[in-house]
Amino acid sequence: MLVKKILVPTDFSKCAINALKIAAEIAYKQRAKIEVIHAFHVPAYAPMDVMAVDLVNQPILKEQQDRVKEEFKTLPDLVPQLKDINYSTKVFMAPAADAIYECTEQDDVDMIIMGTKGEHDVAEKLFGSMSAQVIKSADVPVLVIPENIDVFQPKHIGFAADLHAIDNMNRLGILSLLAKMYDAEIHIFHISEEDDEESLSEAARERMFLEGSLKDIKHTFTTIYHEEATDGIVEFAEKKKLDMLAMFPRQHGFWDKLVHGSTTKKVVMQIQIPLLTIHE
Repeated sequence: MLVKKILVPTDFSKCAINALKIAAEIAYKQRAKIEVIHAFHVPAYAPMDVMAVDLVNQPILKEQQDRVKEEFKTLPDLVPQLKDINYSTKVFMAPAADAIYECTEQDDVDMIIMGTKGEHDVAEKLFGSMSAQVIKSADVPVLVIPENIDVFQPKHIGFAADLHAIDNMNRLGILSLLAKMYDAEIHIFHISEEDDEESLSEAARERMFLEGSLKDIKHTFTTIYHEEATDGIVEFAEKKKLDMLAMFPRQHGFWDKLVHGSTTKKVVMQIQIPLLTIHE
């Protein structure tokens, strides 16, 4: 897989700047372009005629746009790597998730890299409210960088195997790319609730397909027997000292167990590593 264009949403926070630094590093190695976007809302007012709304909003929009332009000017100083790559900036007057979706649809984006502050409710603590929406809707790989990460040098990548979610092994290209780029080892793990013949057969089938796709990359394959997927992830991440977790999010199954399961809070508290989601 070739990454030619990376989309980086920013709110100019420390977390977002860290994500941009990581995106710039990957872009430099791939000779890729970066598109940095910022989105903001226009305040809502009580019902009033259109002309009155425009009169109220115009000064606010001008002030916001001027502020963002000044923020964009500071990026090369905050992220020196930008001086060595091709990048552009864009401002949207829209919800951030909508702006990201529009860019991925229209601007030939190959990958999204974004930071997450991890606030509010349990699901948002895992990915941040905007990150959760982007992961759910994006049809390109998304690399989410937690706010505690300022250096990205993954040497041990965990891949939660779920063969039912993989309709095309070529989609593993981004995982292979990052592994080769950082000379990382991929630790493939299959989580099963029971040690039965059906589970063993499924794990063996996954291994057969994945071995072929990752034959040129250092990797291991492990089957974990655990009643709770999230507990299994926590234990495996700790044992292998993972630097990054990769998975195929999908509407049901493993993804639902992770986001909505009763042990999600435990994962949030104990695993603070970048997450790569690879879409169907």
